[in-house]
Amino acid sequence: MEDQYIYETNADNTARFVIGTKGKNPLIVMSINPSVGSPTRTSPTLGTVRHIAADYGYDSWIILCLYPQRATHLNELDQNADPQLVEENEKVIKEILSQFPDHKIWAAWGTHYHARFFFPQCLKKIVEIANEYHESWMHYGPLDEDDTPRYCLYLENGEGWYPFDVEAFLKKTLY
Repeated sequence: MEDQYIYETNADNTARFVIGTKGKNPLIVMSINPSVGSPTRTSPTLGTVRHIAADYGYDSWIILCLYPQRATHLNELDQNADPQLVEENEKVIKEILSQFPDHKIWAAWGTHYHARFFFPQCLKKIVEIANEYHESWMHYGPLDEDDTPRYCLYLENGEGWYPFDVEAFLKKTLY
């Protein structure tokens, strides 16, 4: 039986706010920005998240992003954040997190976080939303050299979960 998807994009599909499957105990992932993944088109990132969710006993998975613009390569991403996309993204994130209070969020945005000045600003707002629902953060496998949580695609099964101090990371990276 095909999974029931949670999926929301903007009207012209240039932004994706959420993709996932429905369940009572989802692996909630905070990634950087979406690429091509959809319910009818899988991507390597979606495959990795699916496998890790299943390996660790989650019954579903949900991917949210710091910024919702679809871009497969960093050079395709906006230089400045679109305020309307940011506002809608925050609304969707709040809606999702409100359904799973006291849950853990997998920080999985990778080093591209440092490539746009607005990513830390987006993360700051998302952390405020997550704090409303008493969410905690974790990362999978080792952190990158600058303590950035690794992107969810570049991981090996079995690397394990570790607590992630998102407040300290944000303090260090917010300009």
